Amino acid sequence: MADRQTIERELEDKLAKGEAALQKMKASMSEAGDEASDEMSKAVAAAERTLEKGQAKLVELKNATDEEFDEMWGDAKEAWHDFTADVERGWDRLSDRVKSFFA
Repeated sequence: MADRQTIERELEDKLAKGEAALQKMKASMSEAGDEASDEMSKAVAAAERTLEKGQAKLVELKNATDEEFDEMWGDAKEAWHDFTADVERGWDRLSDRVKSFFA
């Protein structure tokens, strides 16, 4: 098992990458103005919710005692790997949609 600091750092890195991607999408939407689609707005809103959930989980993990952390990680390890894979796939799909929209 990865140590607590490594797990927290990996989550921080994923959230930072997601936040950067989200800011780029928002800037592109802002530039597009009225041409930005409803689908694009929904995709950005979904990305914001995903980031908020991830940030809440990070706070929860950081505030947990070592024993609570170990228990949380033990219970969530598989779900965590699935979650991070889903987030990465989601960003990739969202990025592709953004690229095609603004191409």
